[in-house]
Amino acid sequence: MKRNEDGTTAIEFAIVAVPFFMFIFGLMGVSSYFFIMTSLEKGMDQSSRLIRTGQAQTANMTVNDFKQSVCDKAGTWVKCNKVQVFVQKFADWNLVQPQPCMSNAKSVVNSAKGTDPIANYSGASNDIVLITTCYKWDFATKIPYLDLGQMNDGSMMMQASTAFRTEPYAAN
Repeated sequence: MKRNEDGTTAIEFAIVAVPFFMFIFGLMGVSSYFFIMTSLEKGMDQSSRLIRTGQAQTANMTVNDFKQSVCDKAGTWVKCNKVQVFVQKFADWNLVQPQPCMSNAKSVVNSAKGTDPIANYSGASNDIVLITTCYKWDFATKIPYLDLGQMNDGSMMMQASTAFRTEPYAAN
């Protein structure tokens, strides 16, 4: 007696398809996260050199100018309107605390006024400076089967920080 096996491949694929596509979408989401995070860190690290060497302070760069520099160096896939930049100066390394990107209500914390000179926040020569860059990543809301977002609207807040002592430079 011979069995009819027509359609068994379709049934087997239907059983395997859901976990397979969950894996593929998850892999794409996590890869996208690491790509954006690396780009954001690159932009912040390269732009922070302007503060570390005193170029931003002596050129009277504003907070918006510095933020735009971070965005330009991060790449076009990082949306600048979703970037927040916090620059803080400290007297001692023991006092260094990163600026939170989210409030307790899970919403975005606003950064400094964009027209303020960056020197108001970065201090002077030989000061300890902490730069925190925050990015509201909306793609997290679009990944099926993977809940990455920790904000009220389902998006995810990415944060990168760097701390350094500024080099000696001649002030204006």
